[in-house]
Amino acid sequence: MGLLDLPPELLDAIINYAGPAGIESFVLSCKAVHVRAASQIQQHNALKRRWTSTTLSRPTALHGDALHLLYDISQDPLTAQYVEVLSLWDRRLEESIDPDNVEDFRTNEQGMAEIKKTVMENRYLQLANVDLEDWWDHIVSEGPDDIFYIVITLLSLLPNLKTLQLPPGRWGNFNPYEFSEEPERTLVSVLDTIVSQAHPTGYSGPPLSKLEKILPFTPEGYDMRAGLQSLEPFMVLDSIREIYASSCVAVDDSYTGIPFQWRHGHQPSPITKLELAHCCIDAEGLEALVAHTPALHTFRYSHQTKWHGCQHDWNPGAFLSTLGKYCGPNINHLAVTIDELLGDIINGMSTFFAFPALQTLEVDVRVFCGPPLESGQQLGEGSRSSEGANPWTHSDIPCIGEMLPPSIEEVEINTDFPQPDEAALNSLLKNIVFHRGTRLFRLHKFIVRQFDSDSAQTLADKVGVTLEVFSTQRAGHPDIPRAMMPRWKRTFEEDVGPLPEEQ
Repeated sequence: MGLLDLPPELLDAIINYAGPAGIESFVLSCKAVHVRAASQIQQHNALKRRWTSTTLSRPTALHGDALHLLYDISQDPLTAQYVEVLSLWDRRLEESIDPDNVEDFRTNEQGMAEIKKTVMENRYLQLANVDLEDWWDHIVSEGPDDIFYIVITLLSLLPNLKTLQLPPGRWGNFNPYEFSEEPERTLVSVLDTIVSQAHPTGYSGPPLSKLEKILPFTPEGYDMRAGLQSLEPFMVLDSIREIYASSCVAVDDSYTGIPFQWRHGHQPSPITKLELAHCCIDAEGLEALVAHTPALHTFRYSHQTKWHGCQHDWNPGAFLSTLGKYCGPNINHLAVTIDELLGDIINGMSTFFAFPALQTLEVDVRVFCGPPLESGQQLGEGSRSSEGANPWTHSDIPCIGEMLPPSIEEVEINTDFPQPDEAALNSLLKNIVFHRGTRLFRLHKFIVRQFDSDSAQTLADKVGVTLEVFSTQRAGHPDIPRAMMPRWKRTFEEDVGPLPEEQ
């Protein structure tokens, strides 16, 4: 029997079953089906416009009200299939919200009953053996942790989600490694259950089976921090490829830091791109992550000292060595810069030979401003020197041409020349002409980017590199902070949007 020989009501059922991922191709298969599906196409287009990219910044919702999304889905479950981008960061100012426009569904008994029904029938809560009444009580309690329950419930309903931005603030405290007691342990159990079931299966698979990208959700700043651990549950999704994060901490110092632990044994993460802005991670914290990211080819990181002086002194030499040990052969694009460091560079970077496929590199001069690991010397509070060795100085920094693999194509160096970078920059550039002429034949772009001045022009001309001035006073963008001088940081903000304002 041909498709057009089917009874009309059966054809309607097939059209309805096609769902958002399949309806467009199906109704275009023949003119008769297209005519028959006129009402479904109209509904599909309306739902697609409203729900494909979903945020909390809606005029009918309270500020940051994720429960409102659960309400909407409970009213029409089909909407959940249309959500591909979900931002749980409400960009509105609270004072800009007109209370007369807000939909007060919490006083609607039928509406709340529909939300509860959605929760009680949730397959993943049942698989995790959750006390459903207790879970519901947490959702409606309006307590500080209710956002965990609401967000996890939302995620369990979204089969076509591709990009996720978690809510600012509280989610940064979600710590699967430390949540070992009830009720927190139940949260971890449910999220892990969703992730473990998230294997792609055609047009509309299980929830999170299409999640490819996570966006940053924490403001930048000395007092702003989120545990990198809060993102760890998503890192083993089959579909995940890119993580953009901000103000994440992965330091185990028993005081100021937030440790990062890998909970998945030898299971690797398929992440290929990791960009971490305004973060505070030491070599050990990085190792706990990149030991499990064998597919990583793009890594960009900016360091910021955090609350109570976390990583007051930082060791980019050990940091780079760790990255090279686990991911070096696959890394094509690398950036390591510094937003704010209140102390010293313990050991500076001294070689990129662990990255034989490296194509682009962006660094701040300061990441080289410490003795190399192999010297046995260290700066900072735990400083030490080798017996009989001369104290290390900036003049001992090798030419960057000696450090780079022949694969390199583009280099960008950010500097505060002349102070405190004059000696360091001179050392980095001293023999670059020789190395470009004898070994680095692919290096076609070399930029020195200077902060608010062109006083390094003479040096740049001498060694044949391009000087680019980064001005903090640009037309339409006054008072750009020094931390945005690295090109990768500005591209990061263009790609993911400005970071949340400090909460």
